[in-house]
Amino acid sequence: MITTRRSMSRKDRGFTLIELMVAVTIGLMLTLVVANLFLGSRATFQTTDETSRMQENIRYAYQLLTRSIHHAGYRSSPNTVATTIFNAANQAVTGTDGGGTAPDTFTIRYQGSGTGTGTGADGSIVNCAGAEVDAAAMTYSTFTIGAGTNGGNALLCDNGAAGGAVEVVPDVENMQVLFGEDTNADMVADRYVSAPNVTNFDNVISVRVSLLFRTANISASVLKDTGTYDLSGTVVGPFNDTRIRRVVTLNMNLRNRTP
Repeated sequence: MITTRRSMSRKDRGFTLIELMVAVTIGLMLTLVVANLFLGSRATFQTTDETSRMQENIRYAYQLLTRSIHHAGYRSSPNTVATTIFNAANQAVTGTDGGGTAPDTFTIRYQGSGTGTGTGADGSIVNCAGAEVDAAAMTYSTFTIGAGTNGGNALLCDNGAAGGAVEVVPDVENMQVLFGEDTNADMVADRYVSAPNVTNFDNVISVRVSLLFRTANISASVLKDTGTYDLSGTVVGPFNDTRIRRVVTLNMNLRNRTP
């Protein structure tokens, strides 16, 4: 009977202080592991989402710039002499050099398509804001880099509308532009040069645009960006933050000056 009572007494005992401390420690460690997994997954999701948005910006910039540059030099009446419409004061394509690592700009001009009544645009020719341009009407698009709505740089376009340049693609940090000049009239670009080095903009048949894109937000799962980026010979960076960046270079012909 004495042995049984002692056994029952041992079974009825609670946890000791040491056992409780060990249990609490194990619980805290498990909580910490789960929290780290959650934070890691959240950071990875954020990085993936930001990268996807940057890819969308790249695709849209490609479509916009390709469409716009292909319009350069378009004449509503093909039989009209090109230099009559696109004279020295209204060149089909021109640009400016930002100097150093500052962004460049470029401007394209073209006419619209439609009835020519001012309200009869057929929708086949639009400006960089998406507005239709009617036949015989001259329009232009000047692409620049400036302050965007989210605080970073963006690709802007000025087409003469009220309010000036508007943001067309966010999170574009820099743009460098080279012009492909045909120096021997063989319909092939013999050299790519910056705007100040173009001999005659009437001989430019293609445009090379290098854009530096970035993710909108600083990522917690990306190492600090200490690299540099080559934009058609202009090296920029490092930026020393944890955003992801991509350089995209586009070579686009002026369809109205090439076969």
